[in-house]
Amino acid sequence: MLDFPLKYQVACIVLTALFVWSFSVAREPRGWRRLFQSLFSKSDEFSVNKNKMIDESLKKYGIIVAMVILVADVSCFVWGITNRYRVAAEQMTSEDWSRLQEHQKLNSSQGL
Repeated sequence: MLDFPLKYQVACIVLTALFVWSFSVAREPRGWRRLFQSLFSKSDEFSVNKNKMIDESLKKYGIIVAMVILVADVSCFVWGITNRYRVAAEQMTSEDWSRLQEHQKLNSSQGL
């Protein structure tokens, strides 16, 4: 069974949700822009050219942000999976390390 600490699980869930949301904004920016404008903007401030420029910027930068979040999500997942091995390596004494190195030398000399 995997030893996957809770803090890494929560971080992966949050980052995955952020990735899905940012990717959906990047794929369909018009609906998200309209929602934002209806909540925070006056109706007389709308401009077709400005809206098109906003949509293109959302699409361009949204994909970049989504990919950065995806890389962070995968990194967090790998960091959580390898947590058990990193903790075990930190707790090893110098005698344990020397035994491990000798074992590795024997295995390499035997061709294993």
